[in-house]
Amino acid sequence: MEIKNNIFEIDYDKLIQNGYRVFIFDFDNTLNKWKHSTIDEKTIKLFEDIKKKNAKVFIISNGKPRKLNYDIEALWLAKKPLTFKIKKFLKSKNLDKEKLVVIGDQIFTDMLLGKLLNAYIIKVEPIDTSKEFLITKFLRFLERLLLKILKVMI
Repeated sequence: MEIKNNIFEIDYDKLIQNGYRVFIFDFDNTLNKWKHSTIDEKTIKLFEDIKKKNAKVFIISNGKPRKLNYDIEALWLAKKPLTFKIKKFLKSKNLDKEKLVVIGDQIFTDMLLGKLLNAYIIKVEPIDTSKEFLITKFLRFLERLLLKILKVMI
């Protein structure tokens, strides 16, 4: 597991050199603020660069379906960290889950999903936590405690 400030700090070239070919990004607070529907130009360029290196990029989100400003395959209402919808999605795309990277901002959804899929996991800092569900705010509090404990143990 890696922890980065944002998706642009990740060394995608190294991951691709190590055989990872499928990159799954959470959307809300990983790629944009919660409930937004745009992907900025810098992120689009990043996705295009990853695709040029013979890798796949997908969005998997627990959020409601929305029309994005960029043509990318997405699985909405994914029910993370449960894996059944994601496994079905990966199978329908004929993708090897052994070469999978899960990137997201939440430990109890994105990182747990990655762990259950036996994927390489990268946690990024959330973009904006000011407008979230109360349960999400509580989970973020628990995440901060957990991360502090993990940092002491390392």
